[in-house]
Amino acid sequence: MKPIVYIASPYTKGDVSVNVHFQCKVFDELMDEKIVIPVVPLWSHFQHTIFPRPYKDWIEYDLALLNRYDACLRLGVVNEKLNYSQYESSGADGEVEKFKSLNKPIFFNKKDLYEWAGEKHT
Repeated sequence: MKPIVYIASPYTKGDVSVNVHFQCKVFDELMDEKIVIPVVPLWSHFQHTIFPRPYKDWIEYDLALLNRYDACLRLGVVNEKLNYSQYESSGADGEVEKFKSLNKPIFFNKKDLYEWAGEKHT
């Protein structure tokens, strides 16, 4: 079985639309590369646009599910076309802390994630 990997990246700091686009782009790359099964927590952005909820509800929702995933991929958002970058995120940092408390691996790039996935799940 491929490991299920939670993507943690900025959402509310910086440009929300660019941040969501970035996470969906990373999801698409991970799906194409077929090494892990990615999870995009920022899909809640679309749910929120239709049925808004307090921000704390979304944080509680994400944190409640983290124990179901095998690892975390913590990324900063980069969009070279827009000359945009954003790394700071209290939400993503909180998710990393939760993964640490669960003794689950955290990766900061795809190369290290894929190396781990290959060793652990082949």
